[in-house]
Amino acid sequence: MVRIPQQRPAVTRCQHRRLVLSWRASTRRWIWGGLLGILLVTTLSALPWIQGSIAQPTRAPVGMNLGGVVSYSTAWPFTDAFKMSHPWYSQRRGAGFNQGEPIQLTETGWVAALRPEHTVDTVIFNGQHGRYPAGQYTLLYEGEGQIQATLNTATVVSQQPGRMVLNVVPQSNGLWFKLARVNPQNPIRNIRLILPGFEQTYARQTFHPLFLERLRPFSHTIRFMNWLRTNNSELVNWSQRSTLEMPTQGNSQGVALEYMIELANTLKANPWFTMPHQASDAYVRQFAQLVRDRLDPSLKVHVEYSNEVWNNIFSQSRYAQEQGLAMGLSNDPMEARLRFYAQRSVEVFKIWESVFGGTDRLVRILAGQSANPWTGRQILEWRDAYKQADAYAIAPYFGSSLEKLEPQAQLQMPINAAMDILDQEVSELGQTLRTNYSWVRDLGLDLIAYEGGQHLVSGRFGEREPQMRERYLQVNRHPRMRQIYFKYLQQWQQAGGGLFCHFADIYWPGRHGFWGALEYQDQDLQTAPKYLGLLDFVRSTQAQEAPTDVPTNANDGAEDLASTPEISIQPLSIGSNTPALISLITGVSVGTLLITLWVKQRRNV
Repeated sequence: MVRIPQQRPAVTRCQHRRLVLSWRASTRRWIWGGLLGILLVTTLSALPWIQGSIAQPTRAPVGMNLGGVVSYSTAWPFTDAFKMSHPWYSQRRGAGFNQGEPIQLTETGWVAALRPEHTVDTVIFNGQHGRYPAGQYTLLYEGEGQIQATLNTATVVSQQPGRMVLNVVPQSNGLWFKLARVNPQNPIRNIRLILPGFEQTYARQTFHPLFLERLRPFSHTIRFMNWLRTNNSELVNWSQRSTLEMPTQGNSQGVALEYMIELANTLKANPWFTMPHQASDAYVRQFAQLVRDRLDPSLKVHVEYSNEVWNNIFSQSRYAQEQGLAMGLSNDPMEARLRFYAQRSVEVFKIWESVFGGTDRLVRILAGQSANPWTGRQILEWRDAYKQADAYAIAPYFGSSLEKLEPQAQLQMPINAAMDILDQEVSELGQTLRTNYSWVRDLGLDLIAYEGGQHLVSGRFGEREPQMRERYLQVNRHPRMRQIYFKYLQQWQQAGGGLFCHFADIYWPGRHGFWGALEYQDQDLQTAPKYLGLLDFVRSTQAQEAPTDVPTNANDGAEDLASTPEISIQPLSIGSNTPALISLITGVSVGTLLITLWVKQRRNV
């Protein structure tokens, strides 16, 4: 049987048109589906980069400013307390206090000779309010002469040439010593006053263990501004600096750099050094060389020229203004001051870079007034100084909302009302920072805090100062201050703030401020809400949630604190996110194409 193939029916023109239109519609669906798929994939692949660079706040490590090493400090940084002694008082029989003749000193500052009826005194712990260790102290010295414990501040248990054992009961006027006689051929020198329990270890244990323990949680970075006596410094040449051989580290030159480096190495803390405003290039270079040679190579060095040069209460501010005007940087005094600061800062940075062979181990810091963003722009933009820096630093203190009220109003309000005012101020900090300082990151710099914390000062209230001091003491000791500090640091972090150096570790409260996270070295931590608030935040940055457990006394939690790891800031790096960035750009491009095609199709329809 022969099969005759069937012929297809003829397709009319109308049917052909319908087939073509159907094919075109199907093709458009496939194209649109494919393009939408590409857009979805590229957007999802870029999402981690978007979240990481925009949505997530910067991790904010907490560092600490140290209080100054002075005879009246309530901190115990050294196991040898004589390092805190007051510079010699010159005494003469029949004259007023410190009215003796000029003291003859050796090259290292020890008393070389004493004339008849001439003595010298010194004191330690005179501002401690009895907050220093009790027990048996050992006084050691070299040379010949006579040392006396005076004013009934210590009782001699035993004595022999070069060594005295003293029984000490803490009292408000501290420990007083008199140098009554010295042998000019072999003068008394190298005096050490060893705290109880450290006679066998002080030579290799420079720092008191409780000082280290209390500082360790905030030792990401230690700012040594006060140890360097930066404010109003008169140092110009390297030969003027403090050395290890000097009688005290509580002098106008500040603490020997070797001790600062040793403390940084002991705590594995990044040191922050503030160069004296009159320091010569040679001083800066030798300072940097000593740091390079002795600092743990895993640590980074934060370098800043002076401190608060914008603030005209300090001599460094007046110096910078005079220099800026003399150099013709501006006819406006404030502008000239800030421009000189920027210019000299870059010169200092260049010296450090030459010593360290680059910037890998340096954090170069320019700083301005927190409440006045204009100062920052003047500093950073002068001759493109920001291009030679790594961070811009401010001091975002809080407390002005309370301080600006009339004293009577503050004294009459309930203490909780005062805490409410501070809480509200802190709640608004983040938005204020974002409004005033978002441009800093646009310049490629980290925003960090050289100082911060509460800023209540009773000394400004004249006759009402005693009452205001008591009120501000109540505020600083109030349990709610712990939560306020925690919120304060959260606001700082969420606004993009990085390293935050609290001011300061240990200060006795008074008319000039309530700066200390602790009031004295061995304070029960349960009575230190600011310290606990700082500690809460440090722990929350590790656990990503607020902790509930905190040390309750001087010993509680010591092991936990000792294991506190470092927290690092990682600035946004475009290079490490290149694939995601390319995906994002691709997605945006495809999205634009889709919109264009859709608009064109609608027009055709």
